[in-house]
Amino acid sequence: MEQKEVSTKDRILQESMKLFSVQGYDAVSVRMIAAAVGIRDSALYKHFTNKQAIFDAIVEMSRQRFWDKYKQMKVQMNSELDFVEMCLRMFHFQTQDEWIVRFRQMLVIEQFKNPKAAQTYKELFIDMPVDNQERIFQKLIEVGIMRDNNARVMAMELYAPFFLYHTIQYKVEGLEEDLRQHIINFKETYFIEQ
Repeated sequence: MEQKEVSTKDRILQESMKLFSVQGYDAVSVRMIAAAVGIRDSALYKHFTNKQAIFDAIVEMSRQRFWDKYKQMKVQMNSELDFVEMCLRMFHFQTQDEWIVRFRQMLVIEQFKNPKAAQTYKELFIDMPVDNQERIFQKLIEVGIMRDNNARVMAMELYAPFFLYHTIQYKVEGLEEDLRQHIINFKETYFIEQ
């Protein structure tokens, strides 16, 4: 099978992401990005007007990647397994997708000096998962599948351990099984026996 050629613009974004996620936005120059891609500075400017435009394109690509994943994850929760697997697949996406891992690292570095980066980090790694889960739980409450509790608080309760492990580099033995049990316990607490 033939591999698709990566465009120069995509290579600029990939190499910029690698550099930003390790060194931070301020420490990386356009010259460093161009060198990592193997092009001259002037060639880079054919694709992006400046370094901020590269950063903004990375944010937009990442936002789209999240939305695409959420759309893909819309699963009918007909069984405990559907619910458990949906939660674990999203966790794997956020912790194993190389682009998303680098993106999160970049935002963690930048959030303390760049309010826009802080807002993006909060939006994609806190608000979006909690809001999405809240909407699902509210619908499940309305149709009598979940107990009538505060859907937002339940979403936060479910997501908190997942977020905790997003924030660190880890290789925790048995983590997936612990998270699976957390989801099952959550479901046993809040879902009504059918």
